[in-house]
Amino acid sequence: MAFEKLFEPSNIGTCNLMNRIIMAPMANINMADPIGRPTEKMIAYYRERAKGGTGLLITGLVPVSFGIDPTVSEDNDTTYFPRIDGTSRTRLSGWRDLTAAVRPYGSKIFIQLSAGLGRVGSPEPALKGKDLRSSSFNKNFYVPHTPHFPLSDRKIRKIVKSFGQCAVNAKVSGFDGVQIHGHEGYLMDQLTSDPWNRRKIGRYRNKFQFGIDVVKEIKKRCGNDFPIIYRIDLTQALEESYGKDIFKKQFRGKERKIEEGVEFCKVLHEAGVDAFDVDKGCYDNWFWPHPPAYFDDAIYAEELAGRLRSYFRKENIDAKVIAVGKLGKPEFAERVLDNGWADYFMLGRPLLADPYWTKKVKEGRVKEIVHCIGDHEGCIESFKMGGHICCAVNPYTGFEDCKKLIRTDVMKRIAVIGAGPAGCEAAMTAYKKGYDVTLFEKTDHIGGQLHLAGKMMIKHDIRRYLENLQFQLDLLIEDGLKVEFNKVVTPDVINNKFDVILCCTGLETSIPNIEGLESVRYAEAREFLKNDMDIPDDVKDVLVIGGGIMGCEVGYSLAYEKDLNVVVVGKNKDLIPKTVMANRSQMLWMMMGEGSPSGKKDDALKKPIKAYNASEVIRFSGNKAYLAVNKGRKAPYTPWKALIPENVNNPFEKDLDPGNVKELELTADLVLFATSGKPNNSLFNQLLKENSAKEIYSIGDSSEPGNLWKAITNANEIARNI
Repeated sequence: MAFEKLFEPSNIGTCNLMNRIIMAPMANINMADPIGRPTEKMIAYYRERAKGGTGLLITGLVPVSFGIDPTVSEDNDTTYFPRIDGTSRTRLSGWRDLTAAVRPYGSKIFIQLSAGLGRVGSPEPALKGKDLRSSSFNKNFYVPHTPHFPLSDRKIRKIVKSFGQCAVNAKVSGFDGVQIHGHEGYLMDQLTSDPWNRRKIGRYRNKFQFGIDVVKEIKKRCGNDFPIIYRIDLTQALEESYGKDIFKKQFRGKERKIEEGVEFCKVLHEAGVDAFDVDKGCYDNWFWPHPPAYFDDAIYAEELAGRLRSYFRKENIDAKVIAVGKLGKPEFAERVLDNGWADYFMLGRPLLADPYWTKKVKEGRVKEIVHCIGDHEGCIESFKMGGHICCAVNPYTGFEDCKKLIRTDVMKRIAVIGAGPAGCEAAMTAYKKGYDVTLFEKTDHIGGQLHLAGKMMIKHDIRRYLENLQFQLDLLIEDGLKVEFNKVVTPDVINNKFDVILCCTGLETSIPNIEGLESVRYAEAREFLKNDMDIPDDVKDVLVIGGGIMGCEVGYSLAYEKDLNVVVVGKNKDLIPKTVMANRSQMLWMMMGEGSPSGKKDDALKKPIKAYNASEVIRFSGNKAYLAVNKGRKAPYTPWKALIPENVNNPFEKDLDPGNVKELELTADLVLFATSGKPNNSLFNQLLKENSAKEIYSIGDSSEPGNLWKAITNANEIARNI
C-alpha cells in the first residue's frame, strides 16, 4: 500500500485514532435549527466524511458566549451557529444523534468550542443598541467606525465557566474530545495576543491567562481522559504580510511572533493541552488561514508545524502537532509526516470536494480524487451570504441529507452540448443515472473557461482538477458514455433525435467601442489565454481593462511570469469586488508586491502592478491610453479591508461623485480586455423556438456567467431530475 505513513494508528491523549488524517473544522453554520440543535443536514454531512474513512472529525465553530458576545446571535436570540451551552436536553439530543452517526465507521469526533467573534463579528447588533465586545477597545473589522468595548474580568470568567459546561455537555453527548478555537483573530485570539489585548489591569492583562484558564476549566469539568486540541495561529504574520510601514500604521506594530507562539504552546501544554493544530494568520490576512488556489502546496507545514514539533522534541514535551495548509495532494501530506514536521495532518476543503479522499488513497485510487480548486465560493461565500457550507466541485456537499442519485428504469436519450465543467457534470450524472448520453464539444478538450484559466501558473489547482475530471470522463466513456469532440452543434444535428437537450454553450465576449482603439494593439483576455499568453518581443507595457478577478489574475500572471510592466484599470469602486475575501486579499497582496504563490517576499513582484479602481479608459492614441480617474477613490491595495455584502447597510460608506475625475495618460504596448462576458444562449433559444426536444435546458455560463458553483450545482440538479 502506498502512503503507509498516513494510515498508521496513533493517539491524541487517550483517544485512539485509526489513521493520521483529521478533518479540519469546516463551518457547520446554518446546519442547526434556530435554537442551535444540529439537524439531519449536519449529521449527514459528518456521516459522509466518517464513511470516507477519516480518522478524526472536528465540528465547525460552536460558540460558548451567548448572552455575552452579541455578534453570535441574531434577531429574537436565534443563531446561525449550533449551540451546546447550558443544560438544554433538546439541544443535546441533536449532538447525541451526530456522534452516534459517525461512531459505527470507526471515526472519532471532537467538538470545536469558541469564545465568540468579538471584533470580527457582524457590527449589526450595534445598530440595535447593543454594545459590541472585545478584549480591549477595538474597531470592528467590517465597519471600523463601530467600536468594541472591553469585556470585564467578570464576563471573561463567565466565558471560561461556559467553556467547561459546553465541554462536559459534549462529553456526555458522545464526543471524544474538544478542540479550542484559539486562532484567526476570533475573540479567544483577541484575548490572548498583542494586536488586540491592551489591558493594563486585572487578571487578563496577562495575554496567556485566558487560554490557560479555559484549558484548566475543561480538564476540571471533564477529567484528564478527555483530550484537548488547541487551534493556534503560531503567528498572525501581519508584518510579514504587509511590510513594516503598513504593519506599524494599520496594526500598531503588534502581533504574536513565532517565538512567542511556541512559548504559548508550552504553557498551554502544561495546563493540559494534548495536541496543537498549528495555523498562521488572522482575519486581516485571511489568505493565510484560508489559503486560496494561488498558494503552493504544503504552504507552511515546515515553517510552523515543523518548528513546533522540533521544539517539543528538544524540550521532551509529550504533545502532538497537527499540520494544516494545502495538504490535499497525498504526496504532500506523506512528505509532511515523513519529514517529521507533524504527527497528523488536517484536510478541510479537500474533504468537502471528496469525502472519500482517505478511502481512495488507502485503496490506491489516487487518480479518482476530486480535488479542491481553492475558489471558496461554496465553503465560505455561501454561508457569508446566508447559506450553509457546500462545494463548487462537489454538488452533494452540504446536501447529503436530500440529494441522491437514483438509477432509472426509463430510458431517455440525452444530448449535452459543451464540455465545460457544467456540461461534464451534466453528462456524467445523467449517464450514471442510466440514460443514453452523448456529450458534444466544439474543441478537442474539456474544461471550457477552466481550461483557459489553467494556462496561468497560479491556477495549478485548476489543472489538477481538470486532470481528475478527464479521468472520470474516460472511465465512463469506456463504459458507454458517448463523447464527440470537434463537433459544432446546430439545430439540424440534434432536432428530434433526443428526448432532452442540455445547452452548456458557455459565454460570448465583446470588446467595447473606445475612441482610437484601432490605433493600439489589443486582444480579448480569453483569446489571449487561448493563444498561451503569447507576447510579441517589443511589448513591455500592458494595460488590462477590467478590475475583476480575471483582469487581476491575467495582469498578475503577465507581471509574474513574463516580467512585464502591468496596469489594471477597473470601473468599480473596489478592485475584485465579487470575489471571496481570502482570494481577493491574496491577489491584492501579490499585486502590490508584498507576497507570492510561494508565500515568500523574495519571490514577490519586483515591479508592483499599478491599479486604478473607479476609473475607465476613455480613448486611445497610438500607444497612449487616456483614463478618467475618480479623485475620490480609495487606495486600491487594502487587502486587510473586507467588502460588505450588498444586503448589509453600512451607514458610513459614501458614494463617489462620478463627476470628480481627472485625466491620466498611460503608455500601452498591448491592451487586454478582461471584461464580463454574456450568456451564449443563441442555440438554446433556437432549439426552444424549433421545439427540438421535449425538455431543453440552459446551464452554466450560457445561463449565468461567472459562477462555477452555480454551474455545477445546476447541472447536477437537472441531470438527477430529468
